[in-house]
Amino acid sequence: MRTTRGRTARRYAGYVWYGLQTFLLRRERPYLFTLIIGDACNLNCFYCLSKNTGLYDLDHRAVIERLAAAHARGHRALVISGGEPMLWQSDGATIADVVRQAGELGFADITIFTNGTFPLTVPGCRYIVTVDGTRSTHDAIRPGTYDQIMRHAREADAEVFASITISKKNASELEQAIEGMDAAGVFKGIMFNLLTGQPRVLERHGLLGAERLQVLQRVWAMKRKGYPIVLSGAAYRAMCRNDWRRPIRQIELGTRSAVFTCCRDVVHPDVCRNCGYSGCVELSQALAGRPSAILALLKAA
Repeated sequence: MRTTRGRTARRYAGYVWYGLQTFLLRRERPYLFTLIIGDACNLNCFYCLSKNTGLYDLDHRAVIERLAAAHARGHRALVISGGEPMLWQSDGATIADVVRQAGELGFADITIFTNGTFPLTVPGCRYIVTVDGTRSTHDAIRPGTYDQIMRHAREADAEVFASITISKKNASELEQAIEGMDAAGVFKGIMFNLLTGQPRVLERHGLLGAERLQVLQRVWAMKRKGYPIVLSGAAYRAMCRNDWRRPIRQIELGTRSAVFTCCRDVVHPDVCRNCGYSGCVELSQALAGRPSAILALLKAA
């Protein structure tokens, strides 16, 4: 408990220092580094186009080099993603070693973005786990994993957030999915993304135009009812207008081949134009000084 409180205190101290530099000194400093540690995955979700190719796999030395370089550029918040990052191994090292070494480098806010099918036992981090709908819909997308994810989230000795990727597959039962995640009583909050990808993927599986606006309104209605959805009023309005500043220069994403500003789709304007990553929107609004977005990030910390 003392260790957890110490990490939380360091996170808040980092946020205060970052806020002072951003809003008082008007400095534009890096904030969040996402590391794609590899693309090995034990699932086969229909909307994921980068899994089990080997093109993103990093060995242990490369991981530490990228983390050290990101920290030197100023990053203090880290998200480790994949593929499925809990599968990662290299030269005898596991994801637990990476989290420990990231903390030793000076990262104060470390999160693993996982599908939740492995026990959430890595110390020194938080988790975001994907829950793609009600039990039946989630299990249709990610076969037989809903109850497993809930069990691992319940047994985790760390904060766990749920994240739902909203698509045509699950949009019709969004409210029931949120109610089920909340009723489980194992998540600190519920995050969401609108399915984001190449135009051909969105045309088939995504939500555009009026459909996109309507689903955002439904998410906001659930938020207004008191469900623990991580979404501020500022971010909601920016997503409805689709007018937030992007790419967000304070976010970087590192892969084996390159470091991208904001995300790897920054080089694809058609993808960026229809971005549905609510966390990025939230951060953009906080960096713009919107009080509700700053408060939402602090509550999620």
